[in-house]
Amino acid sequence: MKNIKIYTIIGALLISSGLYTACDTEFENPNNPTEDVVLGTKEGLFALATGIRQYYSVTALRQIIEAPGITTRELGVTNTFLNINELAKGGAELPAESGGITNPWVDLLRAKGMAESLIDGANAVNLSPGTKSGVLAYGNLFKAMSLGALVEMFEQAPINNAADGAAEFSDRATVLASCISLLEEAKSAMASAPISDEFKSTVLWSDMNLEKTVNAFLSRYYLLAGNYTESINAANAVLNNSDATNSMWVFDANNQNPIWNRTVNSADLNPQTNFGLLGTYIPEAGDGRINFYLGADAGFANLDAGGQALSEMLGFFGTSTASIPIYLNGEMLLNKAEAYARDNQLTNAVIQLNLVRQKNNDPLGVNANLPAWTGNETSQADILEEIYKNRCIELFLTGMRFEDSKRFHPNFVVPAVANTTNERNRNYYPYPTVERENNPNTPADPSI
Repeated sequence: MKNIKIYTIIGALLISSGLYTACDTEFENPNNPTEDVVLGTKEGLFALATGIRQYYSVTALRQIIEAPGITTRELGVTNTFLNINELAKGGAELPAESGGITNPWVDLLRAKGMAESLIDGANAVNLSPGTKSGVLAYGNLFKAMSLGALVEMFEQAPINNAADGAAEFSDRATVLASCISLLEEAKSAMASAPISDEFKSTVLWSDMNLEKTVNAFLSRYYLLAGNYTESINAANAVLNNSDATNSMWVFDANNQNPIWNRTVNSADLNPQTNFGLLGTYIPEAGDGRINFYLGADAGFANLDAGGQALSEMLGFFGTSTASIPIYLNGEMLLNKAEAYARDNQLTNAVIQLNLVRQKNNDPLGVNANLPAWTGNETSQADILEEIYKNRCIELFLTGMRFEDSKRFHPNFVVPAVANTTNERNRNYYPYPTVERENNPNTPADPSI
């Protein structure tokens, strides 16, 4: 990667220049290359690809994990900052102008816009087949991840950014279909022209298997769309891949783990004891995932934000340079378990569930080390409840619990008044004021 530093610098300049915002506020500098010039070259596309990785892993990923984590009680608020306290209270008290929802919206739209520029460049610049397939698959992956995260938090989202700021919104089903289409196109591109060594050595990093990552997100979005056979097949493509690489976001002293920065390194947030779970969802005694993710007692959240018991942060967020999984193998097993259960293949669902409960050789150390489940194996409802519980624990702080709560418990009544103990305090966030004031296509806010 002899040119990686140069590409990182160029990529950072592209991000900071605001080229991916909807507002046209740029002033030409005759001494600098224009966006069209930079993104009209292979080197410019490599720079953007490197830049989007840095932006997504440090800036967007924080928003993907933090806001839903507060809404679904994974994180307790320990500071008086208004944004995070508004998220903790939720309900109708969460205002559209809150930075707690504005930041995820803006950051994910920006990441999506960068991915769209990368996709456009892959189709416009003269590249070798293997380099083109790499750029295209990479851009499609980042766009799909950004879109998927948006529609997990907001009822509708724009599939494509608009230069004039008036992007059209699409409903959840359409957005999920777009995510799936993008990832299937990425798979087809890589199958037709294997990724070139040039792209691998310049853009990808050692802890990244692009093919496995594309399949992992396909499994996720197929599941959310109700395409259960396809979700199982995509999960199998990850689990049965002979490459043992675990795809990870990697950090260093200059680009620090964003969740460590918001928990261990600050007085803003801490994980809630027992993962914020209550009642029958509290982890079983001896569940190895407790000690993996959570440390010693760490006091209590603000009374106004719930006053919940808190624990020290461990796991993938315990140090400034700790790597964060882009996906977990446990998610693939739980995707299969849920898909089988919803397809009424209950025996297969329990087999996959027990692979998670009895796991003791996880490549990243997320091992429950529990006995096999002893619940009613003929009850679809009971099996799904156990799957939900294990998703809450296994996939702690992946940004998935908000989505999972709505999928497993769609009839859960979210109170309109502020509530700090319910499973979730919103179904979807209101659209940020900044979007409504600038985009006439912004839909009406959901009621809660």
